[in-house]
Amino acid sequence: MMGYWYAQAVAFVKKYAKLTACLWLLTGCDPQTVPAEKSQSPSPPRLKRAIYSAYLQLDPHFAKVSADAAPLRDLLVGLWAFDPKGQAVPVLAKQQFSDDQQNWLFILDEQATWSNGEPVTAQDFVASWQRLADPAQKSPLAPYLIYMGVQNAKEISQGDLPPSALGVQALNPHTLQIRLRKANTQLPQMLAHSALLPTYRGLKPAENGDFISNGDYHLLEHRPQTLILQANRQDLPFQQVAYQLITSKQNPQQFDIVENLLPHYQGEARTLPRLCTYFYEFNFADPMFSNKTVRQAVRAMISSAEVSRGVGLPNHSVLPRTMQTVQDRQLSTVSAEHLFSQLGLTPQQPLKFTLTYDAQGNHEAIAQRIAGILGRSDLLRVQLQAVDWRDLLAKRNAKAFQFIRSGWCADYADPMLFLTAFHSQSPDNKSGYANETVDRYLSELAEKPLSVAQRQQYIEAIVAQLDNDIAILPLFQYQRKMWIANDIQGVLPENASEVIYSKDLYRTKGK
Repeated sequence: MMGYWYAQAVAFVKKYAKLTACLWLLTGCDPQTVPAEKSQSPSPPRLKRAIYSAYLQLDPHFAKVSADAAPLRDLLVGLWAFDPKGQAVPVLAKQQFSDDQQNWLFILDEQATWSNGEPVTAQDFVASWQRLADPAQKSPLAPYLIYMGVQNAKEISQGDLPPSALGVQALNPHTLQIRLRKANTQLPQMLAHSALLPTYRGLKPAENGDFISNGDYHLLEHRPQTLILQANRQDLPFQQVAYQLITSKQNPQQFDIVENLLPHYQGEARTLPRLCTYFYEFNFADPMFSNKTVRQAVRAMISSAEVSRGVGLPNHSVLPRTMQTVQDRQLSTVSAEHLFSQLGLTPQQPLKFTLTYDAQGNHEAIAQRIAGILGRSDLLRVQLQAVDWRDLLAKRNAKAFQFIRSGWCADYADPMLFLTAFHSQSPDNKSGYANETVDRYLSELAEKPLSVAQRQQYIEAIVAQLDNDIAILPLFQYQRKMWIANDIQGVLPENASEVIYSKDLYRTKGK
């Protein structure tokens, strides 16, 4: 049941919903004047951004990678977004309330308008998310609503309920109610995802015609290979942003920013961390790896610095390196050979197991490095098993592996996103790891409103327990390679969100 405070808040909002709606209809919330398309300067400062993609996507429900979503984040703004450091922050959500972390109210900025002068309303979000949930739209991002825990999202995806049953409601033009299946303390931060960006009245943006936006830029020109965006404020350093599709034959250095450089690019580049970890999983249902001493021996032999050379930031934790309060765990002084002797291994009776990986990209080279390191001991015999990516997923789901390549990426910078998969009942737990203490802490983190200090204590305790249990073999944190012109400033090295807004960038004077 809703708590007392939440019920009172809902009653208050509903009581004044009709009056607020009437006032809104009468005043239109004083819509701001849409800026003229032509800049006062004949040559407005322009930022040139390029994207390796087949299509310039203008529907947030189909932008599957961060680079494709970059123009949409300039054109549209949602309840939450990211700051220059990559932290999720409220934008259109001026206030938010929940006393049970399951039923939420968000109060929208009453001054926010669309580029056609109409106010941005809660109903725009409701209609947008209902369209996202609709299985007829076939959005690859629709599962995010299920991941958030929005009420009825799963049933809608299966065709058992209509999109109108989604657990979102406009209580008045500027009050959005979100109902979840269960408590989720992290809901506000999750609202920064590009799939949740609203469109005008929830409509699919027209392929040919005016793009109605509510962000820092509006669409000035749309051609198959190019988008020209015009700033809505005179104080933005770049009054125009040009997005262009780029091919492998073009030199990235003719642009100011290229976020998704091709893997084989050998020119000058800058690297930024990603909210992604790379590790190998043990199968806890396997008699061999259910033995902690075996896992400990394997970990003692592997150097993450050696394995990750040239591909990522060496890492010894379940958390990305950039999230760790202590950068390196206390390394064990027990040697692998000593551990092997405890197991009674001999060259005649060595430890034998299969290492499974997907044979694409760097995965094969990394698997061979691991096998080469382990092969230095005559007490180990490692067999490499190369499969395609789909088979890798199938083997993980069926727990048909012993030691398998894995990884995890988060949508925003929060340690919880890298820990929840270790809950014994998590659908993402494919290794069979289980620890009652970890389960209890994770449940309390997800459901209880804790202070910052309490939350940090829980997180540190979970990380320490996972490390003690050797739940996985961490190897490195992913990085992304970007081209950024030397005179472009505003891209902060600690930003691991993979979101760069044009409004935050500027050019060094004199360049």
